[in-house]
Amino acid sequence: MTAPAATRLLDALGEAIVEQGLARTTVADVARIAGTSKRTFYEHFSTKDEAFLALYAARAEQLVAAIADVVTDPAAPIEEQIRVGVAAYLGFLADNPELARAHILESHGLGDLGLRARRSLMDGHAAYLRQLVDDAREHHPELRALSVPESVAVVAGLTELTLRAVMDEEPLDGAGHLESAVGFITAFVSGG
Repeated sequence: MTAPAATRLLDALGEAIVEQGLARTTVADVARIAGTSKRTFYEHFSTKDEAFLALYAARAEQLVAAIADVVTDPAAPIEEQIRVGVAAYLGFLADNPELARAHILESHGLGDLGLRARRSLMDGHAAYLRQLVDDAREHHPELRALSVPESVAVVAGLTELTLRAVMDEEPLDGAGHLESAVGFITAFVSGG
């Protein structure tokens, strides 16, 4: 089978996770939603957990790409860069609830494997944040360079805001969440 079949299977897994959670989702569910067979599933993934980790990684890459599409001018005012980046982050999660659910809730259910995947994703996002800040510092020398722990803390703070929205069944891209995130990230990188 071709890569489109794997993509279709991952999309189907995401849909199933949103509907019933990872634990209750079966390979048969994924195959049915994808319009394919269990055999096709196993041609691409050896287990449901492997497919989940592939979905998690793929959506995380797409999330960074969505932010990169809008944070394009390191010379722009820093609050503007943060606002469009956070809006892209929250908008992407709102449009891809399987990533929000996977990152916030489901990864914990896979034990050490899921926690390692979550840590890898957060480390990647923290490194991306440090790069954005470093690029902006060339035009805004008043900004603080972020250490690895500081960038992880910022990503963790944003993740916690997202978790609360998911648990409270609030829109991930709501104005309140956007303003809270922009405020704390701006204060953090500005040293204020």
